Amino acid sequence: MKNKLSALIEVRKIIAFITVAVFVILALKGSLQTDFIQNVVLMVIAFYFAKSTALDGGDK
Repeated sequence: MKNKLSALIEVRKIIAFITVAVFVILALKGSLQTDFIQNVVLMVIAFYFAKSTALDGGDK
């Protein structure tokens, strides 16, 4: 359990979560266009998972 909690406190994960949260909040308020939000959130999520996959696969 402690390992999972410590893994959530990595800087890149915090940045990804904050970015997604900010764009979701701005989208719900109607401050941003949907296409722009979708592109940014998809880029952040893709980078996050690509980086995680690359780090996990490097040990093999």
